[in-house]
Amino acid sequence: MSKKINVDVVRFLVTFLIIANHISPFAQINGEFDFFFTRILGRIVVPLFLMITGYYVLNRSLKDKQRLKNHTKKILKIYLFCILLYLPINIYMGTLKEIHVLSILKDIFINGTFYHLWYFPALILGIWITYYLLKNMDDKKVFFAVTILYCIGLLGDSYYGIVQKNEVLVTIYDGLFKIFDYTRNGVFFAPIFLYLGYCIGKNNKSNFHSPFWIFFFFLSMTFEGMLLHHYHFQRHDSMYVFLVPFMYFFFSYIMNYSEGNHKSLRTIATNIYIFHPLFLVGIRFLSGLIGMKEVLVNNNLLLYVIVSITTTIFAFIIEKVGNHYGRSRKVFQDKSLG
Repeated sequence: MSKKINVDVVRFLVTFLIIANHISPFAQINGEFDFFFTRILGRIVVPLFLMITGYYVLNRSLKDKQRLKNHTKKILKIYLFCILLYLPINIYMGTLKEIHVLSILKDIFINGTFYHLWYFPALILGIWITYYLLKNMDDKKVFFAVTILYCIGLLGDSYYGIVQKNEVLVTIYDGLFKIFDYTRNGVFFAPIFLYLGYCIGKNNKSNFHSPFWIFFFFLSMTFEGMLLHHYHFQRHDSMYVFLVPFMYFFFSYIMNYSEGNHKSLRTIATNIYIFHPLFLVGIRFLSGLIGMKEVLVNNNLLLYVIVSITTTIFAFIIEKVGNHYGRSRKVFQDKSLG
């Protein structure tokens, strides 16, 4: 294959699936297609982010723990910024009424304080769990451990309709859901994808990058998702059996042909993820003020396009300003040394 793929370009492109997941752009056109687009295709995004982290961070961290500490500090700073950024919206939406200390701690350390912020505590918790498993077990045992964790999460969310038929499982999961809102978190969801990213990085990419297997497992995941949706088994629709092998072959394919890096697009993708709910809430609020709620908010596809465009423009501006500030700061530091 002569053409090369850049993993940062892929990361940037799939970020728009996250926006779609929070808007359901095709719900008013075709509900089944919207479910496919947002709840099946859209579910590849976070596993991809986790596998990229596992690929680049875990391998290096096992040789130097300080790298993992530095990465954790970086994610914590972003997460703290996001908590403060969305605090006014939490207050405006009334989500902070009648809450107690335990619920605050649960939101901060497990569920996220806003609906898309669950990723940051999941990433931090997941990467440390995976790190310690890799430090204390061989790879086969780690794979077994993270698979068991994923299966527990899978039953609790996507296959909860089956769990409800067994009183013992219902009791167990009812207790579990007093701690976690969903099993899509740093304990049950993140470790397996971080581990798979680590394995592909450790083995110098992978020999398993046939497009046939990507296509086969994607069709399998689509069939699985549609079946679960049809029979109303899902408590939450973020975990599938066939998501795991699909992501392994998909990521192997990307990394086998990935060449170079695109740091600015990486930053822009992160900015889009962080800020898109801000624009979503803002556009809904403004449309009510100017009397255009029927046009801008009740048309999901138009809302999706507007949020995507405005958030991307803002993300580009933030990245350029950050780059300029960084260069200016470096020049100032260099001059001060001279």
